[in-house]
Amino acid sequence: MSLTYTIDHAVSTVEDVSVQVANKAALALIKTADDGNGGVTSEYAINTGDPTYPAMVTYRSAVVTPKGKPSYRRISVTMSSWARVADSVTGLDKVAPIQGTISVNVPLDFSVEVADLNEFVGNLYSFTYPSVTTKLRATGTLSKLLFGISQL
Repeated sequence: MSLTYTIDHAVSTVEDVSVQVANKAALALIKTADDGNGGVTSEYAINTGDPTYPAMVTYRSAVVTPKGKPSYRRISVTMSSWARVADSVTGLDKVAPIQGTISVNVPLDFSVEVADLNEFVGNLYSFTYPSVTTKLRATGTLSKLLFGISQL
């Protein structure tokens, strides 16, 4: 008899994709806080760019216990930055906040392997692009979502 760990529908196929990589050396820990209820949050500043408009990365791990349902661990990574429109001719410089989160709810009542979770997150990310050509992700899915279309 054997014990196996898997996540259904997280496939093992590979696409050769060039992925933008953040400069993690630019992260500076601001604070780590324990909420006392199974949640821990660490906030980092990204020490590049315009200091007037700071960017942050927040890592969070928390145990969530919904009433009458099994507990789970919610893990998330959030990046907060600024969208900017600048026109050197007119002097227009407009900024607005932009934020993105990757969040995964992991069951607590049995083990989930790190390798399986890594594969799941990779699959989740891959749903943001329809195809890859010469390592470049097609932007069709993001384009539709950006303009309010949820159907692929």
